[in-house]
Amino acid sequence: MEMFGRRTIYTAEEKITRDNLLSVLQDALSVHTMNASEIDELWRYTRGDQPVLNRKKKVRPDICNRVVENHAMEIAQFTSGYFLGEPVTYIRRGERTAQSDALLSLNDNMHLCGKASHDKNMSMWMAVCGVGYRMLLPVKSEDGGSPFAIETPDPRSTFVVYYSGFGGRRMLGARQIVRRMGDIKKTFVCGYTDTHYFEVCDGKILKFEHHALGCVPIFQYRLNMAQMGSFEAALPLLNAINTIQSNRVDGIEQFVQAFLKFKNCRITQEDLDKFAEEMAIMLPPNDMGRDADVDFVSAELNQTQTQTLVDYLYDQVLAICGLPTSTKGGASTSDTGAAVFLRDGWSQCEARARDTELLFKESEREFLALVLSIMRKKEDGFDLRPAEVECKFTRRQHDNLQSKTQALITMLEAGVEPSIAFATSGLFNDPMDVATASAPYLKKWEYADIDEVTEDADAV
Repeated sequence: MEMFGRRTIYTAEEKITRDNLLSVLQDALSVHTMNASEIDELWRYTRGDQPVLNRKKKVRPDICNRVVENHAMEIAQFTSGYFLGEPVTYIRRGERTAQSDALLSLNDNMHLCGKASHDKNMSMWMAVCGVGYRMLLPVKSEDGGSPFAIETPDPRSTFVVYYSGFGGRRMLGARQIVRRMGDIKKTFVCGYTDTHYFEVCDGKILKFEHHALGCVPIFQYRLNMAQMGSFEAALPLLNAINTIQSNRVDGIEQFVQAFLKFKNCRITQEDLDKFAEEMAIMLPPNDMGRDADVDFVSAELNQTQTQTLVDYLYDQVLAICGLPTSTKGGASTSDTGAAVFLRDGWSQCEARARDTELLFKESEREFLALVLSIMRKKEDGFDLRPAEVECKFTRRQHDNLQSKTQALITMLEAGVEPSIAFATSGLFNDPMDVATASAPYLKKWEYADIDEVTEDADAV
């Protein structure tokens, strides 16, 4: 199957109503079915179900090894782990930001509903197939629990429909759910518009009920603009590596199990069986005066040249997928710090992560708007707005620890607000929590009104 990224689903309808719902779903499902088939193929590929397992040979079909070097899983896990190895936290943005207690409450609720684990699951789906989905619904909070619940639905059964006009807003989000109706299993399409919840089965609308969320509670996240998986662009090279490695094993086995060649002599089946048993053979005399000989018909594969080709293909896979390499610098070099970061491809890896980060924030802002709307309704005095919150990604927080510590001290001495300095330094996974816990120890960097300082100086 040739794959070039997932297709975005659009509709020209300006509003989804009961009258046009079925036609919109019919068009959307035709596109989603193709996406789902490709996503399933990529997911199976990641788990090791790759084309080389169906390999066949016309020559010596009895020796047909099928070797899978599962670099797809390696690439997907690295991409997911590097991008979201640490939980996404929320920090203050600008001076319009409300009190710190509101941000702490937001991060606490995210912790209670297990957002970090949901982020991890979604980032794995993004690395495999290029897209991931998140669903958010309000729940009854008891004993200090979170007022909302998060779910990471399977992208093979989830889709979002966008408006094809200006703005490209989300018009509809839905999931395919299989339910048992007696002895029969039926597939229901359950989803949301910005005003209604609906259920459709067998081309009939079973439910179309109003909801008070104010938006579609299903959000789509993208790994890149093409919505391609992390290893999707390198699939031909990955398949070539599997083929070469399978042929290498075949070559070794064929060398060991080489055919016998009998030259200028005849031998019976009984003599051949005796030779196989005793590993020795006596050749009959040759009446034609020619030398009789027995030899193996074999040709050994050049493993050095083959390994050179495999190394080249693997390097190309790393370059295409934006992964660092551990082979360019050798086992030990004198390079340190930024030299290693640039030489081994970590800078390209970070560039890919930052590219994904921008796309992630676009969807996260829509998700955060619904979260804050639910919290404003559930918590008294909570008045935090999306424009006052910034997503914080923490990567490589232990690299150059001394330099980052010095940068933190420099920012504090220059008068940067402590919570912003903590977030910018990249030292901590949750800079807002660290800033709050460190408040008693940051007295000398607290804000002082210049007029009060002047009055105190005049009094002295």
